[in-house]
Amino acid sequence: MFLFTLLLFPFSFFYYVLPRRNELRSRLLVSLCAFALAALICAFRGFFMFRSPYDGTFFLYYYLENLFVCALFPLIVYLVFLFVSRDAWRDRISSFALFMLPFYAVYLPAEIFANALPLPFFYLFVKPVLYLLMTVAIASEVKTLFTVISGKGRELCISVFVVLVEVLLPALIETLWHFAFPLVLWGLAALAYVALCAFRSRLVFKLRDELIVRN
Repeated sequence: MFLFTLLLFPFSFFYYVLPRRNELRSRLLVSLCAFALAALICAFRGFFMFRSPYDGTFFLYYYLENLFVCALFPLIVYLVFLFVSRDAWRDRISSFALFMLPFYAVYLPAEIFANALPLPFFYLFVKPVLYLLMTVAIASEVKTLFTVISGKGRELCISVFVVLVEVLLPALIETLWHFAFPLVLWGLAALAYVALCAFRSRLVFKLRDELIVRN
């Protein structure tokens, strides 16, 4: 069961990279840096930070903690890369998937396995899929955002709103599940999220066609 959690992001990364390996070869350093950075962060947290899973009953606290740890913090790391990198802005923006897929390949399993065993089905299967969908969908959205900001489109407000929804919903779905809301509630929310991400990314695993921005 652990293999799905461990291999989902690596397989998705190779699915993206292999068909375009000649074009992406010069940018694979981005992926290696993301992988190493995630490993360093997880090692530092494992050795020096002893955060136990929250077992309280405050819905909002659980939601905000998961939102920050699983979504906002990785996005903050990407934003740091965005401003530190010396590549052209177009290349930095189109490297979102190249950075986030290997980062989550290390970071998300470490976060999941930090919880006490035995791990429930949700953690092992649903949670990784939700964050993969988030990565795929946002990777498609940043292409649209770059086009809009550079003066070639008019969907800025729509794209920003959709990105916010894509970022905020996985932690909300997990929170609904954690507090034992009816399956029909969080299950339908998860299905709606899958539909949203699939629609916005024009087929969930079409990364290699959607994320390479060309001049």
